[in-house]
Amino acid sequence: GLSTGKHREEGEVDEVELEVPAVARERRLRELDESLWKYLGSVPKSESGAVDITRHPVIASSEDLSSEDRHRSAHLEDSDERAVANVGGGAPNRWGKGDTYWAKVMEEKGFSWDTAQSKVKDHPLYPSMCLLAMREVINTRLFSTVRDSLGLSYDCSFELSMFDRLEAGWFTCTFSAHPSRINEAVDAAKGVLQGLEKRPVSELELSTARRTLMRRHETDLQSNEYWISLLTHLQFENPKDVTCVRDIKMMFNSLTWRDVQNRSEEHTSELQSLAGS
Repeated sequence: GLSTGKHREEGEVDEVELEVPAVARERRLRELDESLWKYLGSVPKSESGAVDITRHPVIASSEDLSSEDRHRSAHLEDSDERAVANVGGGAPNRWGKGDTYWAKVMEEKGFSWDTAQSKVKDHPLYPSMCLLAMREVINTRLFSTVRDSLGLSYDCSFELSMFDRLEAGWFTCTFSAHPSRINEAVDAAKGVLQGLEKRPVSELELSTARRTLMRRHETDLQSNEYWISLLTHLQFENPKDVTCVRDIKMMFNSLTWRDVQNRSEEHTSELQSLAGS
């Protein structure tokens, strides 16, 4: 007769082997979580004193460095003749906060993020949007002046550290050129960086920067890594909230040349003495 299925047949697998994959994965994660807590609970208390977190970081000011320390060179043997130069200085973080030296200089200069007639100056993203737009404007000027017009470098770029939690930061301007023209390229790059106050940001430059940033944002939205970066630090004690994820496009479209120029004038105060290598 037909089997009722109540008897165990030869080769029948155990119940644990029939466990649904999702359930098994959840069980393993739960076991791992319990093991981690048991391990942490077994770690003995440290005898070292607590770390002093009240001391604010300070980015070295080139004004306090000797001429030898401000400009350093290194020669390496290579099959091709080429040189790379870096020019750098202090800058604020993503939320417009810098180290103690930066704060002191900004107070002396009377700088404020409270830009007159700006409709978005109170938004948490305001400092970072101004920083990003200024970065694109400087990159465009460096490329068109140092590379295209003067033909002094093969490539050049301007970058900002843009930290989220550390109240400090820096900018770096990097370019490559022939060794015989690297000093000319350094002087030309310094001229571009220090010329932000004499040559204000135009509406055309801001429009170009806005399109570049918008395209990059829309492309990066296709990657999980970018989404993770947008959601990072939402639970920490900082200005970041959900609007910093939701209002990115709105902020790009709302910036005016005055917003970026205000940030550029603050930036020029850090360019009175540059450090290079």
